[in-house]
Amino acid sequence: MSNSPKRLEIRLKEREDEYICYKQFSVLVGTFNVNNRQAPTNILLEQWLYQVTDNDEETKEKYIPDIIAVGFQEIDTSGGAYIYDDKKKEDEWEHLVQKTITSCYGTNNKENIKYELLNRVRLIELESIKPIHYLSANNIKFSDHRPVSGLYSVVIKYECDEKRSSRIREELILEFDRLENNSIPIIEVEPRPPGIKFNHIRYLDEPTYTLKIKNIGECSCLCSISPSSISPSFQCLTFTPNQPYTINVIQEQYVNINFNAKFNVHSISEIFILHVENGADTFITLDVTFDHGPFGLALTEYPSTFYDRETKKYIYTIENKFQSEHIVEMINDPPILYISLIDCSKERDDLNLISIFNNDTQDSLDLLPLRDQLYETNFDFTNYSTAQLFMILLHLLQSLRQPLISFEIQDKIFRNRNDNLSEQDDMTKAISIIVEQMQGKERNLFFRLLLLLQKCWPTKGQIEKIEAESGDILNICIDILALSILHEHLDRNQRRAFILACLNEENKN
Repeated sequence: MSNSPKRLEIRLKEREDEYICYKQFSVLVGTFNVNNRQAPTNILLEQWLYQVTDNDEETKEKYIPDIIAVGFQEIDTSGGAYIYDDKKKEDEWEHLVQKTITSCYGTNNKENIKYELLNRVRLIELESIKPIHYLSANNIKFSDHRPVSGLYSVVIKYECDEKRSSRIREELILEFDRLENNSIPIIEVEPRPPGIKFNHIRYLDEPTYTLKIKNIGECSCLCSISPSSISPSFQCLTFTPNQPYTINVIQEQYVNINFNAKFNVHSISEIFILHVENGADTFITLDVTFDHGPFGLALTEYPSTFYDRETKKYIYTIENKFQSEHIVEMINDPPILYISLIDCSKERDDLNLISIFNNDTQDSLDLLPLRDQLYETNFDFTNYSTAQLFMILLHLLQSLRQPLISFEIQDKIFRNRNDNLSEQDDMTKAISIIVEQMQGKERNLFFRLLLLLQKCWPTKGQIEKIEAESGDILNICIDILALSILHEHLDRNQRRAFILACLNEENKN
């Protein structure tokens, strides 16, 4: 705890009545300006330092001082006294004072009082000072100044009980330790140990894990969950309610952790941290295995694509592919799944990008039945809307191991060139270079996709109307299409320029 030593001394001071002894003393204080005179050898200074009575005419109580404090001024005013530290006159006056005190108090007193000479003393923390008597010794006239004295009743701290002081110090230290421990947040987490485990997760699944955090300490705590290192999978977690969480004493906080499964890896194994401010952290493990099905693959990992030259149709079931000489493998064609989705979408009359990316449409879409059908390799899409077909196609593109335009090509064309490709004309020229460098499957799928997009891309007049009526829908549409083809490799401006050049938007009427 900060400033503990200082706080300890303050608390000891507050409790000093428990280990400090006080006593009342009478103190006679006298001062005398001797004006450079020699100490007389034939007289004493009884009137100045003799026992006194108080000023109360009724009691006339006599006081014998417990302490006599004497101060002199101008004992030796010569310059040599300061230079050579000559204390001869001081010794003479000191001797005279001792003789006077002995005369006044050393003989014929019942208490048999004896005074000890202290050359220097400092009285610490005088609790109370009460004046009793004041005197000017007018009969002492060998100096042009008269000595004065005063008697005071003083309460002084004069003794410390060290054992008791040590005990109180130990008590305070234990108290501070207890308070400090009570101020450390302590939580209890269930399940214990906390481990998020999702097995055989399909693309677009959103499994949920519920975590209970209970405050079992003596103070409120602030908690938050964070990755232990740079973690792309952490971005796919959502927490309900939103963090951070303030949990009062004995209170509980339930946190629903949702995982949005959009990954092109086989498994995830990571550690997250449940951080407690000023307290102990808790580790949370995340283990996920995926059942990718048609998602998260490379184009070369799909089954081969076959074509019937006699019927001029693609083969959607490959059980009998070798029974006819007319059936051939299309090495450079994309997977049949992509061909089926694109061809089915092109046949629809209601393919409208702006309508598909409308918020109401997106909120109402349920892609899970269509996703499950793709897992079963069923390509009959009759019962699904155009919006469902188009969005599942974009999800397939976004889940590819490598984007349709590979990272290598993107770097070669966009990042390793000194000229600026953000202008539309430059980007259009770059597209032809990109197409030449693409592999056969990727190039074929790229052209099929462009034909589909160009069919439903709005004209300039429609775009102006959309921008006036529908706000950011067009920008959202462009961003998602660009991410589906390029993934998040280039910056947003480059992606947008690329997709607009692909669609030849500037030349459309």
